[in-house]
Amino acid sequence: MALDTRNADTAAWLVKVPYALASVWKAACDQSMAGHVDDTTEGQLLGRIVTEEDVSFLELPESMIAEGIPRRFKLQNIPLPAAEASRMNVVSYDAPAPGAGAGAGPGAAPAAPASKELPKPRVDGTVQARLDMVPMTKDDKGEWVLDQEYLKLVRSRTEQAAEKVRVVGSYEDMSVDNRLADLAQHRRIVKDMNTRRKAAEAEKKADSLKRPRLEKEELEELLFRLFERNSAWAFKSLIAETKQPQLHLKAVLEGIATQQKRGPNKDKYELKPEYRSSKGAGAAKPAG
Repeated sequence: MALDTRNADTAAWLVKVPYALASVWKAACDQSMAGHVDDTTEGQLLGRIVTEEDVSFLELPESMIAEGIPRRFKLQNIPLPAAEASRMNVVSYDAPAPGAGAGAGPGAAPAAPASKELPKPRVDGTVQARLDMVPMTKDDKGEWVLDQEYLKLVRSRTEQAAEKVRVVGSYEDMSVDNRLADLAQHRRIVKDMNTRRKAAEAEKKADSLKRPRLEKEELEELLFRLFERNSAWAFKSLIAETKQPQLHLKAVLEGIATQQKRGPNKDKYELKPEYRSSKGAGAAKPAG
């Protein structure tokens, strides 16, 4: 298939258009390419190129102004690849004419079936400039800054895209698929309830294996023996050793020991000073 290159020398610009503006242009052109910039009278005017102080802008017509979209976009040049092999071209495709191979008219002999023709490629030009459309304006100091209204628009769209929208629906039709879905959901609920019940029973069984609640004096003696083994204990470790209810253990423990607030044994319990001389681990026995 021959490639039509008769218009290959036509200069073309490759312009990166912001999404918000592209949406406005697409709606204005009725989802077609029937738009132009400046130098033609066919189709709807999309904008005009304006140059001021060696800076080029694309200026939108009044009909294209939308909320959050600035009137002007600064055209920033992006360097093209230097290598000849990296040159970019604009390529279009000519669709085959409809009705090819049809008969000449009523009563005419049927024509041979038309062959399946592929769209014909055509080079419409060579990219001479690559530009980026940036929504920039000059501030009070005369410096170029991004347009604040456009930034608000972009931020708003980003936040909307990040929101998770949940849709609640109800099934009124009791088809086979819906009944199967309801049955599967019911089974999941029953399984979850059984899992919770077994966990509660296991916890109850573990509680029943604990030692009977000791009297205060008995528990104190047990704690003193533990402090003889180790001078500092974490509360969880004492629960494991004594197998006593937490509230009962804590009430008795706080009568003979204090929880350290700092130092190497922070948050651990140590015997009060008045108990160390007679009951503490490794403590000196009363002189006598």
